[in-house]
Amino acid sequence: MTVTINLRSIFPFWVATSLIISPFLFFPLVNGASFHDNQRLIEISCVIFALVITSFQLINGLSIPLLFSRPIALLLVLFFLLGLVSSSTAYSPRHAFFEWTNLLLLLVISWIVASEISAKGDFLLDKVLMLCGLACALYLLLEVAIYISVLKAGVQPKPSQFIIGFGNYRFFNHVQTISLPMLGLMAARMPDRGRKLFWWVITALWWMLLFVSAGRGTFLGLTVGIAIVWCTMHKAAGAWCRSMVLAGLAGLLAYLFFYAAIPLMQGLEPFGFFFSTANRTIESPTSGRLLLWIRALEMIRENPWLGAGPVHFAHYGRDLQIAAHPHNWPLQIASEWGIPALLLLSGMLALAMLKLWKLRKIISARDQDTLTVWFVTGWAILVDGLVSGLIVMPTSQLWIALYFGCAWGWSYALSPSVKIIDFRPSVVRRVPIILGLLLMIYALVHGIWPELKELSAPKDFYSRKIDLYPRIFSNGSF
Repeated sequence: MTVTINLRSIFPFWVATSLIISPFLFFPLVNGASFHDNQRLIEISCVIFALVITSFQLINGLSIPLLFSRPIALLLVLFFLLGLVSSSTAYSPRHAFFEWTNLLLLLVISWIVASEISAKGDFLLDKVLMLCGLACALYLLLEVAIYISVLKAGVQPKPSQFIIGFGNYRFFNHVQTISLPMLGLMAARMPDRGRKLFWWVITALWWMLLFVSAGRGTFLGLTVGIAIVWCTMHKAAGAWCRSMVLAGLAGLLAYLFFYAAIPLMQGLEPFGFFFSTANRTIESPTSGRLLLWIRALEMIRENPWLGAGPVHFAHYGRDLQIAAHPHNWPLQIASEWGIPALLLLSGMLALAMLKLWKLRKIISARDQDTLTVWFVTGWAILVDGLVSGLIVMPTSQLWIALYFGCAWGWSYALSPSVKIIDFRPSVVRRVPIILGLLLMIYALVHGIWPELKELSAPKDFYSRKIDLYPRIFSNGSF
């Protein structure tokens, strides 16, 4: 019992630390692994850790407060049941079951974090936020080193040189969609003026990197999220939203000075993607996404009830040679899990947002910024997810799971009167549950083992007839 409690206490820090080290693994964890593969392995370590903690709780017969309201619990159970059936009928059940298991365990990650935060309150929330802030601050230090080395070289750099540690600089933007508002939350929660100022400066510099990489989906998501919350909760959210907008403007000015003015003074072109964004948007407003969306709609028409199976857009969209996911979360869920699953997931998200919305009437003035950020981040994820793959990539998946756990635990601590399901299975019921957990371990290991062996033998992406690039691993294939 003591071991289980200790593991649960460690777990939020394990996840946050994983986010810190994720962009800094410049060496392969296994032979042939890329940045994307390393980050997938880190994510898998987190989901397996979550599975171990849950298994210990069941073995020890400990009570498991699920922290769900019954309607949300029912919607989630039905959603994952449909996904399980869809996986069993998919072209490649091995890959589908891996995706299904991974997403379910990401929810378990959120639940463990939520349980700890609901029990330990602001003390733990502030520590988790501090680790998230350190993840961003350390990456900024790396960015400073790159910037100085580029200026010393005096040679026009490629825009992508400034965003390293990710398989694609867009994967970094997916992380920013969640990390930017959480940085702003940490700054707002600082107890004294000096530390507030320091972390608002870090937030402004994090905005600066968004302009360097010109993440349109991230910018759209954050802008819409701030606008919605500002309009619907102006009295409570106005102060934080104004601070966040000012940090964004400061970040833009920092970009124009460091990445445009200084290079121009040295006879170079401005650094980054910012000044090419308008041309790229005019030339290709959807950046190839329209073809992906059409393919997803075709898949929905062919399999409206159960979809093609989790992760299977990577198979049925392979001939497009654009991406392994449709860059739109409703189309992804509907095409891979089916329309009923999409409706269940949408209903769950709506109820979760409604639960947060009701808290605005009971929170104190000191909690207004926190509620504001949970709303802004939620809307940013939903909006950015309409044009990107942030629900697909491993590091952004971990950030989303951590955000969801923080918001979930914080909101439950404020409204404990909500009925919960106190799940304490008997010995007889524990056996099939533990067997199910063992099967989940098998699904994870069996799902990735063949791909791990293939990593050391890279293949040309466009020569592959069937691929998952990069839904699970870079060289993953059916």
